[in-house]
Amino acid sequence: MNIIDRIEPWMLVALVLAVLALIAVMRATAKTVHKSRQVTRTGRNVLRTLLGTAAIGGVQWLILTNATDWRVIAVVLAVPAFVTSARIVRTLTVTTTEHALAKGGKR
Repeated sequence: MNIIDRIEPWMLVALVLAVLALIAVMRATAKTVHKSRQVTRTGRNVLRTLLGTAAIGGVQWLILTNATDWRVIAVVLAVPAFVTSARIVRTLTVTTTEHALAKGGKR
């Protein structure tokens, strides 16, 4: 009597269910890792945004409290507004790239 003769049908069902459970756990883990990377990336972006805002605001406050020339004040207020508006437009602009499959090309 060999090992194959000792295998019961319930053992095969249990083996298939165990493999399916392992695959499900691996997929869930991969999704969780991907989402945690997105959250970490978002946290870093928020920190950089806050630090940049503090730096720009600090420089603006320093110049505005000490400057008397209206041209300096205009530049101090206009340059960060220009950079911010350019960034917002770039962020909100939706662009898509569609790749046409060449005849005989690989996907």
